[in-house]
Formats: sequence, C-alpha cells, structure tokens
Amino acid sequence: MKAGIWGTGVVAHTHAEAIIGDGVPIGAVVDIDLLRAEAFAELWGAEKYDRDSSILFSDDITVVHVCTPSNLHYEMVMKLLESGKHVLCEKPLCLEVAQANEIVRYAKEKSLICAVNYNVRFHDACRRAIEVVASPDFGPIHLIHGSYLQEFHSFPAPMGWRYDNIAAGKMRAVTEIGSHWMDLAEYISGIKITHVSAVFRNFHPTRAMENGIMTSAARNPDGEMIDIDSEDAATVNFRFEGGAIGTALFSEVSPGRVNRLSLEVTGTHQNLWWNSEENNVLNVAQKEDGVNTIVNPCGNGFTDTFRALIGEYYKDVRAGVASSNPVYPTLETGARVVKLCHALMESDRNGAQWVEV
Repeated sequence: MKAGIWGTGVVAHTHAEAIIGDGVPIGAVVDIDLLRAEAFAELWGAEKYDRDSSILFSDDITVVHVCTPSNLHYEMVMKLLESGKHVLCEKPLCLEVAQANEIVRYAKEKSLICAVNYNVRFHDACRRAIEVVASPDFGPIHLIHGSYLQEFHSFPAPMGWRYDNIAAGKMRAVTEIGSHWMDLAEYISGIKITHVSAVFRNFHPTRAMENGIMTSAARNPDGEMIDIDSEDAATVNFRFEGGAIGTALFSEVSPGRVNRLSLEVTGTHQNLWWNSEENNVLNVAQKEDGVNTIVNPCGNGFTDTFRALIGEYYKDVRAGVASSNPVYPTLETGARVVKLCHALMESDRNGAQWVEV
C-alpha cells in the first residue's frame, strides 16, 4: 500500500509526516509547481513527483490525500473515486451542497473508504469529553456554546487564495474555522444542529495592498485598493435536537488568538468546558461540588491530532472495509458541514432569520 498526495502546501506537510509515521510510504506527489513538488518529494522521500496527476492513478497508489484549494476538491475527489482510490480530503469537502451529496453517493456505490480532515476532534481531552457527556451523570443537554478565534487574517495580513471567491468559495471564517467548531459541537454532544441564525461581518470591504500585504485603507491610503467580500467573523445562534440551544463566535481577526477553539456543554447535572490553548485540560463541574480539572500531562498536541485521525483511517483502509461506526470524520460528516455552512450564509443574507438545516 502506498499513498499519494495532491497539492504540496503547508497542510500537505502535516499529512506527509502522519502518513510516514503510520508506516505508509508516499508513492506519488503532484503539484502545479514542479519545483515545489520536487522539493516536497525529496523532503518526505516520495518515490515520484510530477505536475501530471496521472501518477496518482497508477495501480500501486491505494489512497490519495487531497490537499488543494477548496474549489478543486469536487472534481479531484470524483475522479479519484471513479478510479477506485480511497480518499482523505482536506476540509471543506467541496463548495456546494449538491456536490457534497454526489460525492457521498458515489463513494458508497464504489464501496470506498474516505474521510475528511476535521482533526480537532482527535485531541485526547475531546475524546474524554465524549465519555463525560454520554454518562447518565451528565444528564440531558441544555446549552452548547463557545468560539473559535484566530489572528491569521488580522492586519497586516498576506493576500492569499483564501480571499479568492473562486478558489475558496464565498465564505472564509465560517468554512475555515467555524466548520471545525460545528463538527466538534455535534461530535462531543452527540446531538445535531437543527436550526441556525447567523450574522456575518467583513470589517474592511476595501483594503490597501502593498507587496502582497493587506492593511486598512485608512492606514495606507496610497496602497493598491482591493475589494474583499468574504466574512472576517460571524456570530451564530443554534438550536439542537432535544431542545438544547447555543451560541458561537467565529473570528479570524482577533489579535493574540493564534488558534483558540473553546466549547462548553451544559447538562442537567453537570457542566463541561475545554479550549485548544489548554488542549490537555478538561474541566467538569456540578453544583456545589467545585470544578474537577482533569489534566493529562502526557496528552497530545495539534499535530498529533492529524496522526491520530490518519492512524484510525488507515486501520480501515488496511482492513479493506469501513468500520460500522468510524471515529474519523467520514464523507457524510464533510457533506453535513457543507450544508451547515450554507445554512449560516442563507441566514445572514436574510437578516439573521432562522434556517432549518
């Protein structure tokens, strides 16, 4: 068994490290930039590299990791499925709900084992949180809330493909980080989001760019003025199965927040909270009994979550059949998140009206 990697950007390196760590050789690497493909192949010991994607479809390649911009996912994944390749795709699975549903249907027809990289759920504390919430001691869930805050797109910010509506789609904060939060909220709570109400904000529709770096038009009035229409941040209200309610804030423009996802789940008898800045700490509390802070000093980090996801996924690939209840995010998970993101966008465009998912 050998793996192929399509695209050699930053995230592809994390995939490569995890693949090799799981004992799977990298048989082929493809990128539109041949020199970048060559450098990637040399770094990770890949057997072949090229601009031509045909090397990914050779008989010795069992699984292909799709690590390209979002708009390319649908066509690439469908082509790989047609050729009988198992696929692990970066998120989002694709840009349109109809495309996501088609991918799911076709993969089932072909009996292929596929996954989408929602890796955050593989923090050790998150897996422990599932056990706590599922316990009868926790009680029915009433509240689910939190945030995902990053500084990556606060000024000064490099111009990149994620600002391109063709390459990245019409959303940014919601699909990049909000998608992780919604997947984790459903995964830990075990209940589904049924309705959403959202407000998107782009705080600088017109921006000044100089030497590939964006800042506010007021800060650099002599720079090249460009228009950006994807959201910097979004606030969302949720309704969940069973009557639970919740809120979340997704922001890519929060200085000092390198990568902070927080989630709190409140049940009838207990409360639980976690955040990714203290990723090996889980807090559980109940009334008049204080806070039980569970610390795992030998826990895992962000990169380890990739290794854990890929390790679980390759167990099924080696077995030749998908588990009855995979712990890794499946294509169905990817398609559901695409649907959730589009529901948020529909709500925002209609004055934050509630939209059924």
